Amino acid sequence: MAASGSSVGFSIGEVSQAVGLAPQTLRLWERERLVRPRRTDRGYRVYTEPDVSRLREIKHLRKVEGLNFAAIRKQMGAAENTGASGDRPAAEPSEAPGERLRRLRVKAHKTLKEVSEATGLSISFISALERGGSGASVASLRSLAGAYGVTMRELFGADLEAAEPLVRRSDRPVMQWDNGVRFEEMASGEKTMDPSYLRVPAGAGSEGFYSHTGEEFIYVVSGHLHVELKDQGTFRMSPGDTLYFPSTTPHRWWAEEGPVEAVYVNTPPTF
Repeated sequence: MAASGSSVGFSIGEVSQAVGLAPQTLRLWERERLVRPRRTDRGYRVYTEPDVSRLREIKHLRKVEGLNFAAIRKQMGAAENTGASGDRPAAEPSEAPGERLRRLRVKAHKTLKEVSEATGLSISFISALERGGSGASVASLRSLAGAYGVTMRELFGADLEAAEPLVRRSDRPVMQWDNGVRFEEMASGEKTMDPSYLRVPAGAGSEGFYSHTGEEFIYVVSGHLHVELKDQGTFRMSPGDTLYFPSTTPHRWWAEEGPVEAVYVNTPPTF
């Protein structure tokens, strides 16, 4: 397409379709200094063919090789500013998880005290997370996501895939907690259901009750998953077992005697 400046290139929408990544992911990678498209006088991004080739290589390193942003920058080098000075503002610095949590809280116009009252988490714990502390559980982050009106994926700053009917096992976006709990997204793009492949190490779990709007479905592939629904009791799920319940019921889950693999579906999407 012809850009509004003097160069010919591709818009972010065109590149999104060509590479198979959502525009939000392209913006995230730009903030991480992995790619640096030229900007027009009006501030629109313009990608060149080398930019598109670089994005395809980054996608391979992210999805197939499993490299993080720092490792990709080390291997490929930070993206060069090929545009003329003034074409584009300097790249934004990489956003750490704590900084992201603070930004989402500020964007929601909430104080630490208000978030504490809404989630039941202590002010000191929330403040520590914003300063880069670890130890956040599935339950605590789910509570923060609800307070900020975002999904877990937004809390993690996870890459967003453009909608595709087929998602390869190696291409699943991943969210992983400090205790080893791992959610692998099994569908891409905007959707009504949010299916994930859940991996829970022995002794790990959600580490607390949480609830939200919607409904949930669990299918255990291997291991034994314990799911407690408040006021309804605890269910010990074996391979092949399924569980369906309203997400408004406070619930928690954990693996006890060994690791667990399960398909976990939320609707509407919350992860």
